[in-house]
Amino acid sequence: MQTFAESKMARKPEENDLIIHATLKNEGLTFMASDAMPDRQAKVGDNVHMSISGNDSEWLTKVFNGLSKGVNVDMPLARQFWGDTYGQLTDKFGIHWMVNTTSRQ
Repeated sequence: MQTFAESKMARKPEENDLIIHATLKNEGLTFMASDAMPDRQAKVGDNVHMSISGNDSEWLTKVFNGLSKGVNVDMPLARQFWGDTYGQLTDKFGIHWMVNTTSRQ
């Protein structure tokens, strides 16, 4: 994890311990999260954006499709200009998800 203070992004002392980058990794998967930006009013469901990336296209497509059941997809999974397959959605709890299947090994 990296705090706002460690990244030199804290503008006020009360922002020092907010998390700007948190990463969990295992074989083939990276899960990232952060606190809401201090200058934005956080509300439940909008206070974090979750990001999952990895190289298992089949599994990540299942994750994306499972999260997207019964909700509006903000950006369908599709090949992007940087070469990866990427999509965004807001789940039924209002949590924002970014799913990225990397083309890099």
